[in-house]
Amino acid sequence: MPLPSSGDDWFEIHNPLPQAVALGGLYLSDDLASPATRQKYEIPALSFIGTGLLGYQRFEADNNTAAGPEHVNFKLSNTAESIGLSDASGNNIDSVSYASPTSGVSEGRLPDGSANIIRFPGTASPADANYVNLTNVVINEALTHSDPPFEDAIELRNLSGAAVNLGGWFLSDAKKDLKKYRIASNTTITANGFRVFYEAQFNAPSNAPAIFSLSSAHGDEIYLSQADTNGNLTGYRSTEKFGAAENGVSFGRYQTSVGADFTALSRRTFGADAPDTVAEFRAGTGLANAYPKIGPVVISEIMYHPPDLPGPLDDVASEFIELHNLTGSPVPLYDTAFPTNRWRLRDAVDFDFPANTTIAANGYLLVVSFDPADGLALAAFRATYNLSPAVAIFGPYTGKLDNGDDSVELSRPDAPQGTNTSEPGFVPFILVDKVHYRDAAPWPGADGNGQSLQRINPDEYGNDPINWSAATPTPGPQGGNPDTDGDGMPNDWELTNGFNPNDPSDAALDADGDGMTNLQEYLAGTDPRNGSSFLRIAITGAGPAVLEFTAQLDRTYTIEYKNTLNDPAWVKFADVPAGAQRLIVINDPSVTSTRFYRLRTPQTP
Repeated sequence: MPLPSSGDDWFEIHNPLPQAVALGGLYLSDDLASPATRQKYEIPALSFIGTGLLGYQRFEADNNTAAGPEHVNFKLSNTAESIGLSDASGNNIDSVSYASPTSGVSEGRLPDGSANIIRFPGTASPADANYVNLTNVVINEALTHSDPPFEDAIELRNLSGAAVNLGGWFLSDAKKDLKKYRIASNTTITANGFRVFYEAQFNAPSNAPAIFSLSSAHGDEIYLSQADTNGNLTGYRSTEKFGAAENGVSFGRYQTSVGADFTALSRRTFGADAPDTVAEFRAGTGLANAYPKIGPVVISEIMYHPPDLPGPLDDVASEFIELHNLTGSPVPLYDTAFPTNRWRLRDAVDFDFPANTTIAANGYLLVVSFDPADGLALAAFRATYNLSPAVAIFGPYTGKLDNGDDSVELSRPDAPQGTNTSEPGFVPFILVDKVHYRDAAPWPGADGNGQSLQRINPDEYGNDPINWSAATPTPGPQGGNPDTDGDGMPNDWELTNGFNPNDPSDAALDADGDGMTNLQEYLAGTDPRNGSSFLRIAITGAGPAVLEFTAQLDRTYTIEYKNTLNDPAWVKFADVPAGAQRLIVINDPSVTSTRFYRLRTPQTP
């Protein structure tokens, strides 16, 4: 990595042999002109490199040998250079050359130890095996907290339009031991299809000693590794990492506007998801994932970089994180069965909510960097944002919200582990909501200009820039587009359209008789009082099919299709970006017989 996006240059050496190797007395250099210049940095005595998935060593090219034996006395060129490993006489053991590196992108051998050198955008792996993400098959869903009639399960999905033979590939939960469960020969996953592997397979005694199950208390990782017919890893893999899970809730792949997240889902989708027995559960062959699980409390506003103080200095005291209760009932921010176990914020900042804290029905609270018991600091904060004394404010959190790139995570305690477990009394923490924001597009600009990040639709997925806007801060009840009756329609929209913001029953009504409920009209951005204004897609021709619909102001859309309704998944046909209200006309020339379409907003994978 000669041009890291942050930190120092580094490079890695690999031992492809089946036994460990002594490195002491060998030399590293970025000048290979002669035996003498190849002896620039001597690896200290008693240095060794392991074998297999432990056979990797990272060296920091920072010209700072005082920092430790893995720090060499040279740096790497940002344009072109060679790096060599030599013996005590200056004879070359191995060397590589590079030119025109890309910032933040490493390059190396694939497979490890081969002559084939490629670049690894997004998959730099110092001191670990080199790999490239699989593009055709992904880990799609996982169940880890699986009391009967369930068991641990791993679902794979084929994203391509051609069948893929998984025979001989490996599943594992350990990065240093990728060859745990070998998939049976000629195991095929159909085009755009699914394949589920159950604990009865990968944790079966016949698979010993490589059996594994997935940790629900600590979270886990899953690795799908491609292998050749001899069982050699090719370097192509799919990987997912996830945290602790609540009982019966699966994690799944959800495509955001900037990439895929692996997050808790609103329901299981393995195919037999309400079984009476484990055997019935194992009959599931996979389904498209449900929407992510949202709430009951979400991160609704983040002020991560208030305008600087003179100096300039960060105005940390004006930072805040706003939480919003989506439900019509109070939510205790502690485990009511074990009240000392409390909800918390982690990652960017650390904060444990005080004992007996409850967030009111449809309510809000703020978490700040200062101690609200400090009357002067509290008064200054309330004055900055014109807050009434009724707004609940908690703090101080430790750390600060980074001005450029950070993640805010809200977690709640699960029940302590029982006496029949390996860790009786251990308290898992379940991720309730997460927002990994940045100060660059596509995230909206809220970096030091007086604006905050504000969640557009509280009941939609939060870790996606498409669901956030930058606007004048509105902490507390006046912010977050309040929804007093919790029916999914904000107060201001209800009032504008003549509905009662204190009556949750009007969400299911159809004020204009066009077949869409008032809530559906709100979600679609259409007029609930106009019978000709509703979300619909029309087919006005054939061969090609001509698809028409009216796009609403600032809405994104996706058109998907199936050739038969029994197809396992909808296939994306086209995306429509946000813009003015307008008629969208799209041709589909590939229709040969029957095709079914659906229209979704906002834009989805």
